[in-house]
Amino acid sequence: MFGPRNVTKPLIGLVGLAWLLIGCQARMAASQGAIMPASVNAQPTATTIKPVVVYTVAAPQQEQRSFALPTPRPPATATPLPPTAVPNTATPLPTSTASPTPMPTFTPPALPNTPPGEHYWLRRPIADGGVVWTDKTYPYGSTRGGSLRPHHGVDIAVPYNTEILAAASGTVVVAGNDLEIPYGQTTDFYGNLVVIELDTRLNGKPVYNLYGHLNQIWVQPGQHVDVREVVGLSGATGVADGPHLHFEVRVGANTYESTRNPLLWLNPFPDRGTVAGRVVWPDGVLVAEAPISLHRIDAPTAAYYATTTYANETLNPDDSWGENFALDDVEAGYYEATILVDGRKISQAFWVFPYRTNFVEFVLDSSPK
Repeated sequence: MFGPRNVTKPLIGLVGLAWLLIGCQARMAASQGAIMPASVNAQPTATTIKPVVVYTVAAPQQEQRSFALPTPRPPATATPLPPTAVPNTATPLPTSTASPTPMPTFTPPALPNTPPGEHYWLRRPIADGGVVWTDKTYPYGSTRGGSLRPHHGVDIAVPYNTEILAAASGTVVVAGNDLEIPYGQTTDFYGNLVVIELDTRLNGKPVYNLYGHLNQIWVQPGQHVDVREVVGLSGATGVADGPHLHFEVRVGANTYESTRNPLLWLNPFPDRGTVAGRVVWPDGVLVAEAPISLHRIDAPTAAYYATTTYANETLNPDDSWGENFALDDVEAGYYEATILVDGRKISQAFWVFPYRTNFVEFVLDSSPK
């Protein structure tokens, strides 16, 4: 019923329809590509051209500065030097308080290497960690404002039964009480006491240390003791208003009249020195019991030091210094020393160097009123 002619016509119609559909799709794609924007989610099209990569590069920095900034901080415009840099010329930094005299540069000597003429032979007679400072209210040569007899030694305010140590090596010459033999102004003055003759002499003269007001004595006459060896326990025997150690230095003889100021013999503490001085009238006579104070010029808020010149009696100055006042353990620095005599204040500036004796002298321009 069907022949070849009938089969060919449908095939030709199908092929034509297919070509028509392909052409319509191509025209639609071209039209959409011309009027539709690219989608943000469109996949990138591979290309043989390498993309240009843009980097954000920081500007090159100069040499890094130190983070250890000085105190106080420099102004914002200042350029601090690297830690190891040394400027070719010194540029003084601004300071809040002007100093009358430029500060010198010094290198403190080692503790044992004190200048010639010094005799810091003695260690503190109290163990480290205890009360090792000398009492400042009743120093050598003082009468505590006229209320006490002139002091022939120094006191260390330790409690009862504190171990008392030999300040230097030597031989015990006295170990007992002074009920019969006076070693002070009268008998029963120092109570239980120990006197040691040092192994070292000063210009051929014997040197003695006296330890007074002891509660117990642990050595005996003729015994040799080493430095820092325990010689007894502290107390309040004899003439004492409470427990403490009375300590003396005697030169030439073991007598009350042969004392010297122990402050010029005790080793200074680290970074501290001793001040010795003399205050005299125009004729050279020593000024007695004049108040003296030391104030730091280079550290105005630091604590001040105060004492008086020796009382007017047979109190001996040091053989080397000839002083009539002394202060121990003064922090190194630049000071103003001020004395008060006949209602007048007289001052002078001087340096205190560590580990040595620093001397200052006042010669008054008029006689006492």
